[in-house]
Amino acid sequence: MKINFKVLSIPPYISTAWKHICSLHIENRQGDVILVIGMMNGQKIEIPNLQPRIIELIFSSHSKYLDQEVSSKNSLSSESFSLGFPLKIGSPGLENIEMAMQHQPEQKDSPDLPPEVLTKIRSISKAMGIDEAGLVMKAEPHCNCPYCQIARAILNGSEENEVADVAEEELTFRNWDIEQTGDKLYIVSNEKEKYSVYLGEPIGCTCGENNCDHIRAVLKS
Repeated sequence: MKINFKVLSIPPYISTAWKHICSLHIENRQGDVILVIGMMNGQKIEIPNLQPRIIELIFSSHSKYLDQEVSSKNSLSSESFSLGFPLKIGSPGLENIEMAMQHQPEQKDSPDLPPEVLTKIRSISKAMGIDEAGLVMKAEPHCNCPYCQIARAILNGSEENEVADVAEEELTFRNWDIEQTGDKLYIVSNEKEKYSVYLGEPIGCTCGENNCDHIRAVLKS
């Protein structure tokens, strides 16, 4: 059995972090005292026959966790949050930006940062080019410390932009219907246009350009 402000472990009933628990209450059933634990996923866990001092410790630990969560969210609010990316005076570019924040494994169970804070961080990092300068280390798997949360917000935002760019480019190529009509000869068409593309020597297109979208569409197909 392990009960503190981070975890609740009462084998064989439950062993989890407090962030997965949303409520506690006591029920009396035919003289038996039952501790009912409400989980974030909607599940309810019932633990019978706990000693009064254990029940008191459980409620006290949950209260401490809630106090810590509220305190953390207040200190990390969008009004007071600082990125901690100190710029060296006189630096011509981003190569001298130093990350003040570091991965903190002892805070792996930290509460989630407010979404508005992560959104603001993502916007600032993009404007400063931090996401493209390779200054942010990847977040550690299963770690929820403030640094890893921020790293995910920055790096995932950059990856989403790359995926969006690729998807837009691929969508452009999908606008063309491609049909092979001979050896290295293709018809590229849509509702309004139709071209012949030859991939032999030399590569060419009836549009008259040597590096056109029609040739690239055939090469991508």
